[in-house]
Amino acid sequence: MKKNPRLVSFFTACFFFALEIPAQELFPAELMLRAYSHCYPGKSGGVIFQNGDWTIRAGNETYYWAGGRLLPASLKDRTDLYSPFTFEIYPDTIPSPEIYSPQYTEALRAHGKMETMRGEDDLHRGFQAAIFGGINRREIESQLRQIDFLGKRISAHRDITQALERIDTAIRAEAAAEAAESGGKIAAFISSIGQMGGYNWREIRGSNRMSYHSWGLAVDIQPKDAEDKAVFWLWESARNEDWMLIPLSDRWMPPAAVIEAFEREGFVWGGKWALYDTMHFEYRPELHELKRLLASQEESFSAPPSRAASRDLHHLYPDSLGYFRESGE
Repeated sequence: MKKNPRLVSFFTACFFFALEIPAQELFPAELMLRAYSHCYPGKSGGVIFQNGDWTIRAGNETYYWAGGRLLPASLKDRTDLYSPFTFEIYPDTIPSPEIYSPQYTEALRAHGKMETMRGEDDLHRGFQAAIFGGINRREIESQLRQIDFLGKRISAHRDITQALERIDTAIRAEAAAEAAESGGKIAAFISSIGQMGGYNWREIRGSNRMSYHSWGLAVDIQPKDAEDKAVFWLWESARNEDWMLIPLSDRWMPPAAVIEAFEREGFVWGGKWALYDTMHFEYRPELHELKRLLASQEESFSAPPSRAASRDLHHLYPDSLGYFRESGE
C-alpha cells in the first residue's frame, strides 16, 4: 500500500508526544467508533451513519457521536452538558523534554496550575457503562475480581484480569531470562515494588471526570524508594515549576520489558504522556487500535482546525512545522 505522506508527516510530528486531543477536532469519527467496536466485541458494534451523525450500538442503546460526546438519541443535541471523549496519539517512544519548544513548555507550565481543568464536565457515562458493566460504584464493584499481580493483591475489573495474569507471566519470564544473562534488573524491579493500586472509585484530581481506576481498569505500581526521581507530574509541580523539563534520566520508570508487556495487552503507560505519571498503566486498547486504523488509511489526512472549543491543555496539537500552539484565544 502506498504511504500517505500527510499521514506519515502527522505521525512524525506526534512521534514523541502523547497528546489528548478533543476527538472531534482531529480523528475521523467513523474510525474512533470502529476502534471501540473492534476492541469490545459483543459489547459494542453496529457502527453506521444515520440522522446526520456516526453512531455505535452498546447495550440496548444507540449512541451518537455528537461532537465526540457519545450521547443517546434523547441527549444528542445537549452537547453543552458533557465533555467530549479525548483520544491521545500514543507514541512508540517516551517524549523527551529536550525537544520541547518554548511554546509547549509554557503551555505545560500553565496547565500545572490546574486552572484549566476545574469545573470540567464529566463525560456522559452511558457508553462506558454499557461496555464496562455499570455506571455507579455498586455496579462497578460487582464487576471486580481479586488478583495476585507481581506479588501484590489488587482489585481489577473482571474484563482485564486474564490480561493482567498474562502480563505477570510475561514479566516473570523476562526476569528469569534476564537473570541468566545480566543479573536481574527486572527481578530487582519486582522486589522494589512498595504499593500496588488497582480499583479506586474517585475522580481525576482537578476535574469532574472519573478516573480509570474507578472502572477497575488501571494499575499503579509505586516503588518503595524512587530514589528522589520524579514519578508524577503533579507531585513534582508542587516543588519544581520546571517539572515538565525534568530529564528522562531523572524520572523513575519501570524497565522497558514491563512497559512492553502491558502495551501488548492493550494498556497504555502514563510515562509516555507529557503530563507524565510513570507508575500508571490503564487499559485503553482502542488507542492502539485507532493508531493502527489511522496508519492503514489511504485517504488524505486533514490537519486539525486552527481553533478548538476549550483552553484545556489536552486541547494541544502539533502544527505543520512540528511546533506546538495552544487552542482557543
